[in-house]
Amino acid sequence: MSEQEGTKRKAAYRFSIPVDIDLLKEVMFACPHDAPYGQTSSRWQEVGEHMRALHGPELSAGGCRKRHDDLMAAFKKETVKSMRASGTEEEYLEREQLLQDLSDMIESANDKRKSIKEEKDKKADRRESDGHLIREAALAGLKRKATAQDSLDESEDDDRSPSKKKESRGTTPLKEAVSAVVDFAAIMEASHKLKREDQEMQKEAHVLALRKLELDEQRFLLDKAEREARFAAEQVERQTQFEFMQGTVELLRALAQKM
Repeated sequence: MSEQEGTKRKAAYRFSIPVDIDLLKEVMFACPHDAPYGQTSSRWQEVGEHMRALHGPELSAGGCRKRHDDLMAAFKKETVKSMRASGTEEEYLEREQLLQDLSDMIESANDKRKSIKEEKDKKADRRESDGHLIREAALAGLKRKATAQDSLDESEDDDRSPSKKKESRGTTPLKEAVSAVVDFAAIMEASHKLKREDQEMQKEAHVLALRKLELDEQRFLLDKAEREARFAAEQVERQTQFEFMQGTVELLRALAQKM
C-alpha cells in the first residue's frame, strides 16, 4: 500500500469511557437488538447519527456497532477492564452497570423471540398431529366397514340358494364402490374442516403479528421522541457548560491583565 493510500484511510476512533457510556445509553434507547424484521440496520444508523452529533464526525454506525459487540463480548468474559479506554473509577462503574442492564435487555428480547417461535412450532405440531389423527381414524373406519361387509356377505351367502349367491356376488362391487365414495366424502370433509381451522389460526396469528408490529412501532416512536428530547437537552447543557467555561477563561484573562 502506498503512503497516499495509507493517509486516506481513516484512523480508528479511540473510544473513552465517557464515549462508551453514551454509546451504551443510545443502544439501550434505540434497542437494535429488539428491532422488527428489517429495521436493525436503521436502528444502528440512528445510534451512529446521535453519537456523531455528540462526539464528532469520526464515529460511524459500523464503528459504534463493533464497539458495542466488543464491549458485550468482554463483559461476558469479564475482561471489560482490560479494554483500552480512559476514564475515572466512577465512569468505569457506570459503564459496568450499563453493560449489565443492556445484557439483561438483550437476554429478555431473545427469550421473547424464543417463546414466540416455540409457540408457533407447537401450533404447527398440533395441526400436523390433528391431520394424522383424522387420516388414521378414516382408515380405521374403512377397515371396519370392509371387515363388517365381508362378514355380512359371507353370512348371507351361507343362507342363500346358489342362484341368489350369484346375484349377491354381482352386487358386492357396487356396494363397495358406494361405501368407498361415502368414506372418501367423509375424509374430504374432515380434511376441509382441518384446513378451515388452520386458516382461522393463521388469520389470528397474522392479526396478532400486525398488532405486535403496531405496538412495537408506537413504542419505537415514543422512545425516539424521548431520545430526541434528551439529546436536545444534553446539547443545551453542553453548550451552557462551554459558554460558562469560556466566560470563566475570559474573566481570568481580564484579571491577569489588570494585575
